[in-house]
Amino acid sequence: MALSLLAGFGLLLLGGELLVTGSVGIAHRLRISKVVIGLTLVAFATSAPELIVSVVAALKGKSDIALGNVIGSNIANIGLILGSTALLFKMSALRTTYRNDWIFLLVSNAMLGVFLYFGGISAVQGVILVTLLIGYNIFKIVGARKESLVKPMDDLDADSMAIGKGVLFLVLGAAGLKFGAQFFVNGISAMALDWGLSERFVSVTIVAFGTSVPELAASLMAAKKGESDIAIGNIIGSNIFNILSVLGITAIVKPIIMEDQALFTFDFPYSILLTFLIIPLMGLFKADRLNRLEGAILLSLYILFILCLIFRG
Repeated sequence: MALSLLAGFGLLLLGGELLVTGSVGIAHRLRISKVVIGLTLVAFATSAPELIVSVVAALKGKSDIALGNVIGSNIANIGLILGSTALLFKMSALRTTYRNDWIFLLVSNAMLGVFLYFGGISAVQGVILVTLLIGYNIFKIVGARKESLVKPMDDLDADSMAIGKGVLFLVLGAAGLKFGAQFFVNGISAMALDWGLSERFVSVTIVAFGTSVPELAASLMAAKKGESDIAIGNIIGSNIFNILSVLGITAIVKPIIMEDQALFTFDFPYSILLTFLIIPLMGLFKADRLNRLEGAILLSLYILFILCLIFRG
C-alpha cells in the first residue's frame, strides 16, 4: 500500500513536469495562448483519471461513485488544488482572461443541476454535454489562432520547441499522470477499505482526491515555473471537462442514476459555491492576483467541506 502511494506520487510529479513543459512548447510553436493550452490540452490530460474511474464505476452499477467522483473532484480542484497552489506560489490572475470560461463553467454546472434535479443523466443528455464540450474546444482554439494572427501574444515570450517533441512530452506526461493516478488511487482505496469508510464518503473525498492529484501535480509544476495561466486555466478547464466530458461520456456508456440525494442537496451546491468564488477572489484583496490569503480561504473552505462530511455522515 505504501509502495503504491509512493510510486503513484513520483509518477504524478514527473507527469506534471512533462505535461507543463510540452504544453508550453506547443503553445509557443503554434502561437496559441498558454491560457488556452491550460484550458484545453492540459485540462483534458489531467481529467483522464476521472473519466476512467467514472466509466468503470458506472459499468459496475455504481452511479453514485461516478457522480461523486466528478463533484468531489471539482470541489478538490478549486478548494484544495487552486487553494494550495495560491498558498505556495503568488500567481498573477487577470480576471478578464478567465471570465468567459468561468461563466461557461457556471452554465455547465447549471445544466448539470437541472439533470440531477430530475434524478440523473441519460444517454441523450450525455450526448448534449459532449457536444457542448466539442464546441467549446473548437471555439477556444480557433479564437486563439485568429487572435495570434491579429496581434502578438504577450505570454509567448520563450523559445518554442518542435511540435513532435512537444507532443511526445504531452503523451509521456499524460501517461505518467494516468498510471500515477492509478497507483495512487489503489493505495488510497486500500486504506479506505481498511478503515471501513462509506461509499459516498470514499467517492466524494478519497477517490475524488486521488483522481484530482494530476491536476495538483500539473498546477503546482506550472505555478513553480511561473506559468500561472496554465495553473489556473488547468483548474477551470478540468472542471469543465469533468462535467461535459467525464459525465457526458459516462452517461453515453451507461446512464447515470443518482441514488444518494446528498450528492445533490449538499455536495453539488458546495461545488457551485466554490466555482462562484474563483473570479471574485482574483480582485477581492488585490487586483488580478491569487495570493496566500485567497489560497488560504479556498483551502479552508475545502477543509470545512471535509469536516461537514465527517460529522454529517
